[in-house]
Amino acid sequence: MQNGNVAGVLAEEIDLSPPVAPIPSAPAPAVISKIDADSREVELKFTTDASGFAMALVSQLLQPPEPNARSRALTSVYFDTLAGDLKRHGMVLRVRRDGRCAPVMTLKWKLAETEGPFARGEIEIRTRGLEPNLSLFDDAIAAKLKGLIEDRPLTAQFETRIKRRTRLLHVGAAQIEVAFDDGVIVAGERSWPVTEIELELKSGEAFDLYELGGRLAEALPVKLDVISKSARAFTLASNETPASVKTSPLRFPPNAMLDDAVAVVLASTLNHFVLNWAALREGDHPESIHQMRVALRRMRAALAMFKRALPCPEFDVFRAEAKRIATALGPARECDAFHNLVQDGPMAHFGAKMDFGPLLRALDERRDAVYGEARRLIDAPETTVFVIRMHAFLARRGWRNTLSGAELAQLTEPAEVFAANALERLHARAAKRGRKLASLPDEERHEVRIVLKNLRYAAEFFGGFFDNSKAVHTYVRSTARLQDLLGAHNDAASAQGFLNAAEDVDAARAGGIVTGWYARAVTLADAGLNDAWKAFKQAKQFWE
Repeated sequence: MQNGNVAGVLAEEIDLSPPVAPIPSAPAPAVISKIDADSREVELKFTTDASGFAMALVSQLLQPPEPNARSRALTSVYFDTLAGDLKRHGMVLRVRRDGRCAPVMTLKWKLAETEGPFARGEIEIRTRGLEPNLSLFDDAIAAKLKGLIEDRPLTAQFETRIKRRTRLLHVGAAQIEVAFDDGVIVAGERSWPVTEIELELKSGEAFDLYELGGRLAEALPVKLDVISKSARAFTLASNETPASVKTSPLRFPPNAMLDDAVAVVLASTLNHFVLNWAALREGDHPESIHQMRVALRRMRAALAMFKRALPCPEFDVFRAEAKRIATALGPARECDAFHNLVQDGPMAHFGAKMDFGPLLRALDERRDAVYGEARRLIDAPETTVFVIRMHAFLARRGWRNTLSGAELAQLTEPAEVFAANALERLHARAAKRGRKLASLPDEERHEVRIVLKNLRYAAEFFGGFFDNSKAVHTYVRSTARLQDLLGAHNDAASAQGFLNAAEDVDAARAGGIVTGWYARAVTLADAGLNDAWKAFKQAKQFWE
């Protein structure tokens, strides 16, 4: 991103209307949704420790052919209203001092989900003062910002003090700036050390940036990070840890084609996965593990669905890797689910008569171990490479490269047509496999559950294409209800595996109560299957 007053240039390029939202109830995450190339920031950020930072400084991967290093002391002050109006709309406003140079005011905002977590909108304007002056922006942007904050004043929220060393690399046809940032984030009485390596695309194609990022992750002890300094500072200021992130309703462009649907759906699942890393790394909330597994299941379902129409070998590669990661996260999720059931079920009911402490302590030991494994998995180079390569694949829409003429033609067909056909096919498969559901053996029930899961995800992906949101909601709810009932047998089997491994006698005694509770849950689930199946069959097929 080049410095300078670009307001006039962008006046014709920026559409301030919110992104198209097929589901009206979903709030737009940003107010600026269309930008030109000069106001789009694409970068990869890696965190490391002092040792990794020193290794990166001398790494041959990050050495320019001719010396061009530059060192600067940057102080950035971030502004918002006390109510957090800009933050709520996915926007960041800062004023940065760079030595004796004129201060630079910067506005950043979220882009469409297909851009992923590695790209943001950005406008930089030189200013004379150290307070933000919104009137320096283009008239339309200034008016929109003033409309967001109304008469509430912008005040300094926190600041960053960074020593930045930069180098300019030529990688393939791209020009990439490497920034070595060493410093601190300061929010009131709290601070957070910063030791980061950022790769920012200055010109050329993003593919070369992602390729360099993948090689860097494999060669050095660094961790891919999608939490910006401003986001980090907001959590620091509020004395909170990063929160888990649920998936958001998909936003397709007007008159979306199948090509657009592939990009939007897969980008949504990848972003959902990555945006939960921080909550796992820095917190202990079980929802982060759950959301990552949901994201990977949705990704695998989408890849399989698109592979039927578009025979792209990379779909299978990404699907296998998503399965590997989700499976490795499974033990952590099982511990959390078991812990919740014990506390909310038998412990709440029999707590006065039975000591569940030994069982919970054994469970906590197991949970600490598998959570450590989960964090190592997320930090592993293989996981970073998977994310970067899949994002590069989405950025270049790599599925186009392996298709024949007839298959390529499908990409221009309306996405709504593909959605209706996919939903009809999955519904028919579920209806066929679910006949006499209550009498099916566990193995066949599991197969029905998988089909229902894929059907539910497809309904969630594509429900916004169809007018009847109430029918979509009813259909998804009936499918989810069946999934839950069919999952009771799996839950009981997973819990029994943990209980069988318990060595403490007192833990085993409490485990007997838990086993009985699970058996009761299985009985109740089986009793409700017929009614749930009937409700599913009666739910309106909203795509017809």
